[in-house]
Amino acid sequence: MGAAMAGPTADVHIAPETLASKPKPWNLASPESAVRSYLDWTSYAFRIATSAVSAPTMTADEGVRVDSYVQYNLEKSRILDQNLISISFGTPSVAGTTTLVPTKETWSYRYISIKTASQVIGGPYAASYDATYTVVRSGKGNNWAVSKVAAKALGTVK
Repeated sequence: MGAAMAGPTADVHIAPETLASKPKPWNLASPESAVRSYLDWTSYAFRIATSAVSAPTMTADEGVRVDSYVQYNLEKSRILDQNLISISFGTPSVAGTTTLVPTKETWSYRYISIKTASQVIGGPYAASYDATYTVVRSGKGNNWAVSKVAAKALGTVK
């Protein structure tokens, strides 16, 4: 791992079934579907320590943030295995080609060793957030992409 990412190369061991657990193809047709695809694909990117797989769901600036978090976890010799338990969408706020999409989310997550595939080194934990996704019309037709995430944890995140 490490090619086309911000940090140094790391030896990461990921179980074949984890690699095979790709989300369904992204759907960028609306702001809400773009947020759902972003969440699915960034979760997969964190799980396999490869930020590039989620790139089609976000802008380049958001991609830097996602890649930085992958690198942060690699520096700690771990990967993040997160699963969205529930999400509810609030009323979006539209301004031209930008839409703010508010959500309430509940997640389960754990940390997996990069040295031993599937070895849990922390968790499982639970977290809830109030989040707002800034979603913009991308240059690819009428597709939407997440450009920014503002999330407020409702409790402790480990």
